[in-house]
Amino acid sequence: MFLDAYGTPKEVTPDNLDEYPYDLHGVMLLTSADFEVYIPPRWHGTIYSTEELLDTYRKRFKPDCTLLTFHAFEPYEPELICCERCVVEITVLPAGQTLHSGTEIVVFLVKIYEVNTLITKELGTELNFFPNTHHYHVRIMSEGIDILYLDDKVYGVDSACYQQQCVHNLLKKLQPLGVKSLSGKPLPEHLSKICRKVDHNVANK
Repeated sequence: MFLDAYGTPKEVTPDNLDEYPYDLHGVMLLTSADFEVYIPPRWHGTIYSTEELLDTYRKRFKPDCTLLTFHAFEPYEPELICCERCVVEITVLPAGQTLHSGTEIVVFLVKIYEVNTLITKELGTELNFFPNTHHYHVRIMSEGIDILYLDDKVYGVDSACYQQQCVHNLLKKLQPLGVKSLSGKPLPEHLSKICRKVDHNVANK
């Protein structure tokens, strides 16, 4: 998926290309090397992921490297990345193996100003993205997750109930303030009810 000018994730496809303005020199996050991602015509930005996923993706799909730049993150090591209108902090988090093929997948934590956004394209075998033995875990557990973005295809006609259960478990575990879909389409109402409630009396003090 892309990050737009303000660091918000957008799932761009041939069907919705006209709905989402994207920066030709923008940011794309790669969560899996199993499927070829849609790259809009003339786009020549940077694709971010782990070294392993980027290497596997290049070997499998042979993208045009004259137009694209690839940047590898070290897991749990935040980096500052420039979007068109802001600077965001991005961290890649290993998420175990995909349920489709057993290959590695990742999720991304994007910090925009003081807002922590967790972006998931697919949930796999690991929902504990922040290992207790790592210093990064302390920071994230202290700050909390504000918004969880997920692929609304999880709630499609042919979707697996296991993925839906994973989403439910992840929301209960992380207790974000809100949950949104990468496509911008509405998600089932019960997901919002799992999110933590804001104490407006405390927030307004």
